[in-house]
Amino acid sequence: MEINLKLTISFLLPAVFMLLLAACGGGSQIADTPTEVPPTAPAKVKAAEVAPASTPVVTPTPTETAPSATPTLLPTATLTPVPPTAMPTSTPTAVRGVPLTSASAITSPPLNMEGINTHTEMYGTGADPNIITLGPKVGGQPDWEPYSNKTSMEFELNHGAPVLAPIDMVLVGFQNGSAEYRIRSDGQQQAPYNDLLLYFESVSPDWPGMIIGSYHLLSSPLLPGHNQNPDCSEVEEWGSRMQAQGHMFFPDEDRVMDPTGDALSCDALIGYTVKRGELIGFAGSVGTHSMAPFRFKVSHPSENPTVKKGNSYLHWVQPGSFFYWKCYAPGTNFPSGVLAYPFECGGYQLPAEQHDVSFKYSSEE
Repeated sequence: MEINLKLTISFLLPAVFMLLLAACGGGSQIADTPTEVPPTAPAKVKAAEVAPASTPVVTPTPTETAPSATPTLLPTATLTPVPPTAMPTSTPTAVRGVPLTSASAITSPPLNMEGINTHTEMYGTGADPNIITLGPKVGGQPDWEPYSNKTSMEFELNHGAPVLAPIDMVLVGFQNGSAEYRIRSDGQQQAPYNDLLLYFESVSPDWPGMIIGSYHLLSSPLLPGHNQNPDCSEVEEWGSRMQAQGHMFFPDEDRVMDPTGDALSCDALIGYTVKRGELIGFAGSVGTHSMAPFRFKVSHPSENPTVKKGNSYLHWVQPGSFFYWKCYAPGTNFPSGVLAYPFECGGYQLPAEQHDVSFKYSSEE
């Protein structure tokens, strides 16, 4: 009897021990299962981060990519632009170098289109579609055929009309080739041949790094020596002298040029900032055609295959259809990304003294 009791206890003890171990082991099994941690909340996307005016805007290098967007917040980035008429009204696409709030042909139209694109009758010949590498290919006046490698669109202004800054921007370069006349390749004479060109870089958070060029100007307040110093006046025949200084942009390249052709006599205010709506020059003429052409290169993460030298992340765009435009006046609300028409409209007038083609800024301003 005693032996049987001992055997029974000896068999029961391991069983009790196993039951106790199983009861305690439940906690170990849960602890060994990986804990599901909620994903880290995505960082908020900023509308724009732009270097100050005195700091060059860094353009993406080939190894950089557009910042990833969380699907629940933003649509997938799309680098193929579409015409403004086909743009959705949903949240804009995230594109490096272009703020989410920009109202452009590669994001979305302004929420309120009142006062937008009201003076399209002022558009002249558009840029050559074959040189446009971002956004809509066509623009400008219908049936006005652009010439090959034309990078600009004219605004049809009267000779001597004030030309305004479409956005906050800083003067980075100029070229003066103004002459009394030019002999065309077909032997025809064009007189006068106003050929003052100004290049600017945007200092607005709406379009960081964008290049703006305006040419065939009669004169500019940003060149105090132009048409004041005899060494910076027009020559008799176009091409006999060309003055240039600063950052210049050509159809397939850009480069910084040391002063040439006694360009220092023009006293160009390189580095001078003009605000949207301020005077930058006066419309000139080529023969009987008076105008103010504008060209734009926009920063984008896709590489421009046409660039042979310089910044390959700048793209020529079609000014009339790529941007949205609105008349400038002090206090006017400009939706983000919208440019000011580069001429007086909507009742706005510059001060009377700024209608004088001899008006000049000073470096102290």
